[in-house]
Amino acid sequence: MNALAAWQERVAACRAERNNADEAMWQRLAPWYDQWVQQNDYVDLVLPQIQRLLRPEARVLEIGPGTGAFTLPLAHIAGEVVAIEPSEGMRAVLARNLAAEGLDHVRLLPQRVEDALAQLHGRYDLALASHSLYNVPDIAEVVRALVSLAPHVVILMGTGHQQAWLGRLYRRFKGETPCSPAHFGLFYDVLLEMGIYADVQILWTSANYVYDSVEELVEWWAPRLGCADGDRDALRAAMLEQTTQQGEKIAILGQQRAALIHIDAERSLFAPATAEDGD
Repeated sequence: MNALAAWQERVAACRAERNNADEAMWQRLAPWYDQWVQQNDYVDLVLPQIQRLLRPEARVLEIGPGTGAFTLPLAHIAGEVVAIEPSEGMRAVLARNLAAEGLDHVRLLPQRVEDALAQLHGRYDLALASHSLYNVPDIAEVVRALVSLAPHVVILMGTGHQQAWLGRLYRRFKGETPCSPAHFGLFYDVLLEMGIYADVQILWTSANYVYDSVEELVEWWAPRLGCADGDRDALRAAMLEQTTQQGEKIAILGQQRAALIHIDAERSLFAPATAEDGD
């Protein structure tokens, strides 16, 4: 199996595991995700490294901005930001956040990443994809498009590291181990297969889940774990074993690894290896 096929197989497996259609899941996630970003440090760790790549009034292309964790600070620097966000729920929260900060030079494209990239023209100074490529089967096509549009492509992606408590919950309530999303290891193999040798930095970032109450926590995790009403008490007890009190809120605190991948188009692109090249 080649690298692209391995990536696509993982994407398909994780899609099959999910209980909800993608848009229904993101509609439920958007307001909570906007708060989740504020409880974690990955933006603070990564943003300074992205800012170093930008000149004043730069053009930025962002893939999957979500509710604007990177979009808002980048828009304060860039002359233009084009953000591709297929989720209506995420776009609605992002639009409110942009309006609240008076940022009117961010253009939102309400399309699938693959479809939007095929219609873009011109050059950008930077293309950014933060935790937004896990569900893209045609990943090689997307990477080719990004490299053709921008001299610097920055991608933040998980390494496949899963927290032990999450595995225990899945095995107890779903009877299976959670599908590990398509991750950096699979992705980097795809890059090498394409003839791209990117710079990579592995980061430890926080993975904190913070809720206003125990009931909110249970309501969030019950659909993900497929819990029926009769299982709610058992789920509540299991979740409380993982939580700590943070003021008036309740939290599950942890860390996870992430890969910060930088493709510099001037020095990272090589002819891909072929069978005729030999050993």
